[in-house]
Amino acid sequence: MRIPTRLAATIAELRRIKPGHSDKPDKNLLDEIDRQQRAAKPRLGGELGVDQLTGDHVVRFSNAIEKAFQWLGDKISKFFEWLLRFWPESKTKEGNAGKIRGAVIGVAILIAIVVGVLAWIAIRRSRVAKPEIVESAAPIASERDDDPLSRATNEWERYAAQLAAAGRMREAIRAWYHAVLVSLYGASILHFRKGRTNWEYVATLPPTIPWRRGFIDLTQRFEHEWYGANESTHEALEECQRRARAILESVTRASRGAA
Repeated sequence: MRIPTRLAATIAELRRIKPGHSDKPDKNLLDEIDRQQRAAKPRLGGELGVDQLTGDHVVRFSNAIEKAFQWLGDKISKFFEWLLRFWPESKTKEGNAGKIRGAVIGVAILIAIVVGVLAWIAIRRSRVAKPEIVESAAPIASERDDDPLSRATNEWERYAAQLAAAGRMREAIRAWYHAVLVSLYGASILHFRKGRTNWEYVATLPPTIPWRRGFIDLTQRFEHEWYGANESTHEALEECQRRARAILESVTRASRGAA
């Protein structure tokens, strides 16, 4: 027991000090007693392993692999010894038996090395492997979507097709409407002014324009889908797309005729 030992050392030190003598306490002795009190007690029947004391998972994993290799080598050795029973002459010749036994041990070691290398490669690949990044075909919404001037007419058309393919019908309708607005800005039929509403743009169109009625219908359907509905149907998108393309083709023909 450590406690009687420490008590005996303390009593001996007290007896060494003379009565009435006011020397300072022995710091080294106090440190030694404190160190012994803090020391970890070993478990009964054996010593405490380093991995169990520190909780090192790497050491535990290495010990597990070592035990697995030992088990594998033992099984392989017993298997080859069982095979040697079919060759009686090997039992009578000690030299041949020793050579065969050595070959068996060598094969077992070789197999253990191969298994170890494969395990190391598997662990390394699991650490290096990166998660697969799933790319979505759906475009990411941004602040540019609110500004008609952020894209050209053909860019809005492509963007509308991407949104429709992703099932975002309501946003695709807005993209088609913006394509029409940008086309009208470019042809100087409408003049962009920040804060102007869509119906104010409609009011500036001369009544003589042949596609004015179509632009009114497109604006009405867009206002209903964008501001009055949470989701839009595929039929609503097809209607807006048809009206928008008709206006775009009319504006293109008029521009070519004017040129």
